[in-house]
Amino acid sequence: MTVTEIAILRVHTGVTDSTLRDNLSGAITVQDAWHARAFPDRPSSASARAVASFRGIDDETQILLTTSWGSVEEHWAWILSDDNKQQMEGTNLTNIIANEGPPNQPGGLVLFHLDTDIFGSSHAATSKDTIALLHSPVISVEQFSVDTEKKESFAATLEKVRASMEKVVHPHLVRSGRSVDREAEGEEFVLVSGWSCVESHTQQFAASSESFLYSQIAGIASSVETRHYRRFL
Repeated sequence: MTVTEIAILRVHTGVTDSTLRDNLSGAITVQDAWHARAFPDRPSSASARAVASFRGIDDETQILLTTSWGSVEEHWAWILSDDNKQQMEGTNLTNIIANEGPPNQPGGLVLFHLDTDIFGSSHAATSKDTIALLHSPVISVEQFSVDTEKKESFAATLEKVRASMEKVVHPHLVRSGRSVDREAEGEEFVLVSGWSCVESHTQQFAASSESFLYSQIAGIASSVETRHYRRFL
């Protein structure tokens, strides 16, 4: 099952897009080569694997990294590989990244995987009249924590919301997924939408009749966190 890696980390204040590109591009090249050796029968380029880096618009120290993987285990094989450890130790990434400690622990980066290919070829633009998420000027990433007993009603309502939002965001896209490696109680769902600008989401959509359904899923969820990002790599 293809999964989408979502890694949210922090960089030190003042780190520029150029510095991030220079350092992350090198890391991606190392990952491409490792993937080609580990899975020689599969496409291994960054574009084929929907590798992308986004920067927070509300908080520029926040970085979102995403990649499509064949499984969660496949991603962890990369994380634990000597190639990954060596390139982390031999680059300036450790000086740029502000997080310290293991993923999903205090001070560490946030890491989870969604149960579908959010950004990859299966969710690319379906026609010349639509804009793929990786090409949208802005994306919103909305995380919903849901009590286990409410997950089925939430999932059903979320699908209606996704279809409803597509009428507003067009020509951009809306995609959703569920975290497959959540350790805490309950479930976590994520809604990713493309926008021409932040105001298209916070004002245009919020004022539209389609926002009514959204208020229903927000009411079912125990917590909602919304962030806006722009792609820089």
